[in-house]
Amino acid sequence: MRRPAFFRPALGLALGAVLPVSLSAQGLSVPEDWTWRLDGPQRTAAGQEVAPGEWRYERMPPGWHITTTDQGVTLFPKGRTVHGRWAVEAELFLFQNPSDAPLGIVVETADSGAHAGQLRFLLRRDGQASVVGRHGPVDSVLVPWRPDTALKPHPGGEVVRYVLRVTHESGVLAFAINGREMAAVRTGGMDPVVVPGLRVGSSLNVHVSRFDLVTPLAPPRVRPR
Repeated sequence: MRRPAFFRPALGLALGAVLPVSLSAQGLSVPEDWTWRLDGPQRTAAGQEVAPGEWRYERMPPGWHITTTDQGVTLFPKGRTVHGRWAVEAELFLFQNPSDAPLGIVVETADSGAHAGQLRFLLRRDGQASVVGRHGPVDSVLVPWRPDTALKPHPGGEVVRYVLRVTHESGVLAFAINGREMAAVRTGGMDPVVVPGLRVGSSLNVHVSRFDLVTPLAPPRVRPR
């Protein structure tokens, strides 16, 4: 298992602050307890129809609904961090005719110092998953895109449910989809405070019904060295 790039001291990152967008500038009432970074300039859609150059993010119990067009977005719940033994679990529903852009769970160091960075645990409509480290604009692939029996390709005309889980314990970050572990990377003993979030690529229509932060109580899994 490879060591996540964002834990390497030699690779620093000056992360931009995760700033909330002014609600008064929005056409819709967006969740006030989340912040986000768009990949590029986008208008917020004024209604249910989302035109090119727009995106939509709204609370839709149970959960939230996100629709993107030309740009992807990374979203974070405000004031939430995890440290030590933890897990992040998200239940996502990917709507009809998605693009090939990835979506998934993001964890980002809360400190913008020498150990800063981001990991993305991602899936695509073609039934493949990957783990990517990000340092500023530079990505490093820790686990290449690969298929798995737990992740079937999206059929296009249906809404498909995925349950994603990222777990940190015993110096390992593990990525599971629909209850099956697909990839794991060692942290080299580093255990920074991290901010969990979501990644939604361009031209995707996604409902997030759960985004749970978990403190495991059972003994950690014993892994071979």
